[in-house]
Parts: sequence; structure tokens; C-alpha cells
Amino acid sequence: MSTKQNLLVGRTLTGIKIAKDKQAILFQTTDGDIVAACDGDCCSRTWVEHIELPALGFPALVTAADDVSMPDLGDMDGCEVVAYYGFKVSTDKGEILIDYRNDSNGAYGGSLAWPGDYFYGGVHGKNQSECEWVSP
Repeated sequence: MSTKQNLLVGRTLTGIKIAKDKQAILFQTTDGDIVAACDGDCCSRTWVEHIELPALGFPALVTAADDVSMPDLGDMDGCEVVAYYGFKVSTDKGEILIDYRNDSNGAYGGSLAWPGDYFYGGVHGKNQSECEWVSP
């Protein structure tokens, strides 16, 4: 869990988009767009698996945002060792749950990188999104 408050807190979300390559999320706010990029250590790949949107839709005022634990569902076809991560955005219209994952040899992990955070991008930029936005 991070110790600093996420920059979404206090903002009003008007929508969310995901990159076609599943390597970034676009949070549309009344103050402008915010992109969270999937980042993977060294020889790993991180992607967004699923986004659950707020039950009552948008616009939605963000009251809290932080990492959450996700269950280990085991390895997936075509992957070596999968790590499961979650990020929850609480709003006045319900919760947004982002399920993201990392595939590596078991020695590396992944994260969501927010504006101002260090972004590694993986070896040879393998975690660099094209940022072609679509609805989740």
C-alpha cells in the first residue's frame, strides 16, 4: 500500500478509458486527463485484466484510491508466473476496481505508475503503451 494520497482523490471522474494494448488507463476528470501506466520490472509484462465501473456511473467524486490485495488465481496459459494486483477507487457513485496482472519468471513484479512516479517501462520498453483509448 502506498503512503501518499493518490492524485485522483478529490477529483471528479467523468469517464475511464483503457488502452487497446491494456497497458494504460485514462482517467477523465473535470480537471483534465490522468494516465496511469502499467509498469513491469525488468523482464516482465504488466497489463490491466479487468475494470469494474461504479454502479451509479459518472460523474463521480473520488473519495479514496489505493492498492488492494487480490487473490492468487494461479498461473495462466502462455504465462510463466502471474502476480495479481488490484487498485480500488472509491467514489460517491460506487467503487471502481482495477484488476491488473504481471507475468514474469517469478523474480519480478508490476505496478501502476501515476504522473510524477518513476516509470521503468521494462527491458526494451516492453511496457510502453500505444495509448489508443477504448471503453473498458
